Amino acid sequence: MLRIIVLCGLARTVFGQRPVWYDGPCGQSKYSDAGGMALPSNKMIVGGIEAREHEFPWQASIRRKSTDSHFCGGFIINDRWVMTAAHCMSGETPNVVSVVIGDHTRNAANAVRQHLDVEKIFVNPSYNPIRTTNDISLIKVTAPITFSADLQPVCPPERSNDYHYYKSVCSGWGTIVSGGVCCPQTLRYVSLNVTTNEFCNAEYPRDQISADMICASDNGGGNERDSCQGDSGGPLAVKEADGTFTVVGIVSWGIGCASGYPGVYSRITYQHDWILDIINNN
Repeated sequence: MLRIIVLCGLARTVFGQRPVWYDGPCGQSKYSDAGGMALPSNKMIVGGIEAREHEFPWQASIRRKSTDSHFCGGFIINDRWVMTAAHCMSGETPNVVSVVIGDHTRNAANAVRQHLDVEKIFVNPSYNPIRTTNDISLIKVTAPITFSADLQPVCPPERSNDYHYYKSVCSGWGTIVSGGVCCPQTLRYVSLNVTTNEFCNAEYPRDQISADMICASDNGGGNERDSCQGDSGGPLAVKEADGTFTVVGIVSWGIGCASGYPGVYSRITYQHDWILDIINNN
C-alpha cells in the first residue's frame, strides 16, 4: 500500500555550489556523537531510538492551531524560514497552522521551545500529488528565530553532490510501527544509508523514482529502519566530516514503513533554484 507519510536574511549567493540560506553557524549539534545510534534499536520511528534533548536543533513540528496537534515535521533553514513537504501544506493557509521549534517531548514546556505563527506558505507549483513529485514546501514565520546551541538551522546541501552512499539521519515524531497511531511523545531518529536512484527504482515497481527524489534504507540492507506516518516533511540529513549536518532530503513517501522498500525523500538539491527564488523574493 502506498504511504504518504504524514531532518534572516535573504539567500544571497552560492559558494562551492552551496546556497547561503543563513550567514551564521549551521548544522551543529551540542552532542559530538549526534546521530550515532549508540543504543540498540527498539522499534521507534521505525527501528530507531529516542533522541537526546535538542540533539537535532533544527527540528520543527508543524501543528494544527485549533488543537495544537502535530501532523508533520519540518526543519529550520534560516531565521525566518522552515522547510517541509508539499503534501503536508497543500491546501493549508497560514491562519490554521503553526510551527513549534525547540521541542523534545511534545507539549511539554522547556526553556527553548517556541510557538511560531505563520506568515506565508509556499507549495512548489510543480508538486504532483498523484506521483508525489516536487514534494517540497516553504513556510515563512512571522518573527525572526533567535538561535542558540539548542536552536539553529541545518546546513544546505551542495548542489552538485548526489550524496549517494552517505550515512544519514532521519528524525521526527512519526509512528513507531507501520499503520500505528500518531505520534510518540519524544523525538526519535534513525540511521540510514542514502542509496542511488537506480537501486531505489529497481526496488519499486514501474520506475516510480524520479530525479527530484532521493532514497535511503537501513544500514543492514533489510529495510527494518524507516521514517513513517507523522515524520512527513522532516529532515534527512548527512553528517559531514567536520561534524555538522547537511539536509539532503525531505520525508515524502514509501510503501509501508520498514516493509522491505527504501524510504523516498524529496531531493533538496533538485529544488535549489525554486528555494532561492522564494526566499529572495519574499
